[in-house]
Amino acid sequence: MPHHDTILVHHDRTEFQIERLILFTDAVFAIAITLLAIEIKLPEMEGRPTDDQVWQQLVRLIPKFIGFLTGFAVIALYWMAHHRIFRFLRNYDGKLLWLNTLFLLFIVLMPFSSGLFSSYATVRAPFAVYAANITLAALAQVWLMRYLANPAHGLIRPADATHPDLDWWRPLVPASGFLLALLVMQFVAHDSVLNYFTPFLLLVTIPLSRLHRHRYRRLQALHEARLAPQTATH
Repeated sequence: MPHHDTILVHHDRTEFQIERLILFTDAVFAIAITLLAIEIKLPEMEGRPTDDQVWQQLVRLIPKFIGFLTGFAVIALYWMAHHRIFRFLRNYDGKLLWLNTLFLLFIVLMPFSSGLFSSYATVRAPFAVYAANITLAALAQVWLMRYLANPAHGLIRPADATHPDLDWWRPLVPASGFLLALLVMQFVAHDSVLNYFTPFLLLVTIPLSRLHRHRYRRLQALHEARLAPQTATH
């Protein structure tokens, strides 16, 4: 009768290990998105405050709430993107684990960079830190996607490599506004009034998102056209 350890050695645990990877990633995202709320602290008021005093303190917290909502949306978008990408995963290797860990590094930094920006929104440096954080997260995601989608690595089915959800240009769309803001800041004087308008460069992601939707539909049509002959033969 074979030893129990021998059975485990020959047992295929790839699916279990992939599930562990995804569960760990989900846990990191959940912790990061929860830490955002820690930056919103209860207002300190002595004695029994009046309604007007409470409202005044809440108004002062508006930048914190804006930072929280922005950070929440950004991290949620990255989580949904990760979920969309990893549904194609059929195998894994050591490099994929490291690339996924590198991506998560920039995710767990977002509560800090978001809190810094919301606390000092009128200063240029905090926005630069936040923009750099999001840009680096996007670049890490691109690196992860390009590695995962390469059929030579054997991590996905070859037929899925051309799926538009694995288009590595997609993560660059939301990060483009932050990257543009970082570049513009290099040419604007520190005391210039233009610094107050730099965050509005994030609006550039709106037309870029529309352009990407057209690209997505085109890639989807090409992907379905490639699969059509294979479907017909079965």
